[in-house]
Amino acid sequence: MQLPLWFSNLIFWSIQVALLILAAGFLARALRIQQPRVVLASWRLLLAISLLLPFLQPWHRPQAIGTVASTTDFVGVPLPSPSSPTASHWHVPNLESIAPFLGVIVLLGIALRFAALVLGLLKLRRFRQASLPIPSSVELASVLEAMRALVAASAEFRFSSQVDSPVTFGFLAPVVLLPERFASLDPRFQSAIACHELLHVRRHDWAYHLGEEVLRALFWFHPAIAWLISRVRLAREQVVDLEVVTLTNARKPYLEALLEFTQSRATIAAIPAPPFLAERQLVERVALMLKEVRMSRTRLIASLTVIACCLALVVVLAARTFPLKAARLAVQSAPKIGIAGGVSGGISGDVKSGVSGGVAAGVERGISGDARERSLVDEPKVDISTIWTDTVKRGPMVRQVRGLGTLVPAEGSTNLAARVTLPAAMTADLKPGQPATVATQKGPLAKGHVSSISPSTSGDTRTVNVVLDGVPEGTRAGLKVDTWIDIEKLDNILYIGRPIQNGAPALPNSTASLFKIVNDGKEAVRVSVKLGRASVNTIEVLGGLEVGDKIILSDMSSADNVERVRLTDEKHLSHQ
Repeated sequence: MQLPLWFSNLIFWSIQVALLILAAGFLARALRIQQPRVVLASWRLLLAISLLLPFLQPWHRPQAIGTVASTTDFVGVPLPSPSSPTASHWHVPNLESIAPFLGVIVLLGIALRFAALVLGLLKLRRFRQASLPIPSSVELASVLEAMRALVAASAEFRFSSQVDSPVTFGFLAPVVLLPERFASLDPRFQSAIACHELLHVRRHDWAYHLGEEVLRALFWFHPAIAWLISRVRLAREQVVDLEVVTLTNARKPYLEALLEFTQSRATIAAIPAPPFLAERQLVERVALMLKEVRMSRTRLIASLTVIACCLALVVVLAARTFPLKAARLAVQSAPKIGIAGGVSGGISGDVKSGVSGGVAAGVERGISGDARERSLVDEPKVDISTIWTDTVKRGPMVRQVRGLGTLVPAEGSTNLAARVTLPAAMTADLKPGQPATVATQKGPLAKGHVSSISPSTSGDTRTVNVVLDGVPEGTRAGLKVDTWIDIEKLDNILYIGRPIQNGAPALPNSTASLFKIVNDGKEAVRVSVKLGRASVNTIEVLGGLEVGDKIILSDMSSADNVERVRLTDEKHLSHQ
């Protein structure tokens, strides 16, 4: 039976992908790799490899021959020659005859899936148009502003009667649709949920979600692709979950917030945007947050190396057993080549050298990720133009806290006040009378002073009112402002810009592992630095550094296991 070439290759590629994903799922479970960031990177890389498999392997191109003794179907079972009469009076359709119909079904399914995706996008647009903005006067608005400042992400929050779970979407102007009952939730739950959705905005996860929807539409017929995409989405949600817990330090309220939306699924099932909680993800997301996931770097690298080698072997064997085929070459005279000889000769050489050399190395390097590269390179290179640096200085430093707020009428006065919601930990040293500076997106607005600090009701946030001494004419309540409050002035201290540690500003009164630039700017070595009091952008140095030392402020967690890095200026050199 001579199958159409496109149909044969589609079947063989589908089998290759199924074997690869099945092996990856089994190995991940057997070796118990549960670090969400590693898992997410691994699943994404596996998805990319699955799609690139046709380009990562040589195609078998059989030569044309003069006579054919017998033909073979795609699983190697001998069939009668097309010219031989059938022994049965019943006509049983074979793959060759139904392949065109199956192709039409595949294309029709792709078209229907894309139509559903377009309808889903239109539905999202209607939801956004029908939603209502959240009044700035309600307490919820202050909670959302505090979360925007904490996450450093901007998105518009709106109430929608057509969703029963928070939904985030949009590229240039991201929107978070909140169910109407969100306003009645505990403020702790509101903060956790808002932090979750803003992290999605900061990570641009809706773009990834749409890309995955396109892949699901193109390969709707392949269950392994659908399963792999579901694993990617679960790992992405687990990464966001752990970031929320890290930022808010409120594990229990966040778990309770997840449980609040366990029954809210039907309304948003047909829109291309990730819900706050997919019910099938609940058990795994909650389980990961409840247990301490620990794996040494050595064990992690070893496990990823084993997985990479095993998957490379699976790719080679799958390409050898189910080779993709190119069009037959026209040759006047050629020796007869059997199935075994063609596959063994064409695949064993090309696949072993191409797939084993290219795919094995790609899979091993990709899935192992940066951790494997760092373990093999003593001095990784860092382009100096891609990092932030600062020099240790001695002098005065003003401790400040910063928060976003809204202008409101001041109590007992005709002046305006900035109402700012801050995490309780940031308000420990705030007192009435402390000076403050208020600005808008256009620039400085006015100076003022702290008039009152509300008691902590939920234990997570407090509201600070800053009365303005005077504002330009025409300034009205409701304007969004950025508020800087001076806590104290520290004289004659060592300080530097506030470095980033594991994705967040270094904590006050802590010990940080930083890189100090040495050897005339050619290298940076790791030093232990004792830090003291902190401001918004600066922090006190208590030990480990001296005046004039130059420090890397950027996050260097990618070089956790090295003591020295080499600094280069690749962008500068490329323009010479």
